[in-house]
Amino acid sequence: MNNVLLASQNAIKLEEVRSVFPEVEVLHVELLEMQAVDVRRVVEHKLEQVAALGLPGPVIVEDTGLALEAWNGLPGALVKWFLDGLSAQGLREAIPSHGSTAAIATSAVGVVFNGECEVWEGHTEGKLVDGRGRLGGWTPVFEVADTGLTLGEMGFDDRMRWTMRREPLLAAREWIAERTATKR
Repeated sequence: MNNVLLASQNAIKLEEVRSVFPEVEVLHVELLEMQAVDVRRVVEHKLEQVAALGLPGPVIVEDTGLALEAWNGLPGALVKWFLDGLSAQGLREAIPSHGSTAAIATSAVGVVFNGECEVWEGHTEGKLVDGRGRLGGWTPVFEVADTGLTLGEMGFDDRMRWTMRREPLLAAREWIAERTATKR
């Protein structure tokens, strides 16, 4: 398989991507991020920018969102801005006591390779809870359905079992392998 690059310097993303693509290297590039709720649209916009670089190998782009039932799907891919203003615990506390705490975490993983682009999505259902765990971002307040644990308090192996990134990363690996095999 060609050298695979990840257009992100986020440590959590890099750790999870490396579990599927052990050889991945970080592509140090500043991408403009479209402000949208839909993570797929954000990833497609980033892929356009990466494609314009004309790199010879596959490049992975990823974004996540957190859709809250109480807020009709907000903040979605805007979650990082909500965290900047509220913190993870503040996000949890912003939901009224009578409101639903149900949430869906979504990951969109996109790849650009030899002029082709593809995007896959993965979803993990859960709910917002008071913060538990040490992983960053919104993971301490997102309890995965039927586990009793937040992503923030799970060990790496359990997190990889439940993460919304797992399925789209596996699909991306298969897609890249198919294109690499046809070149030989």
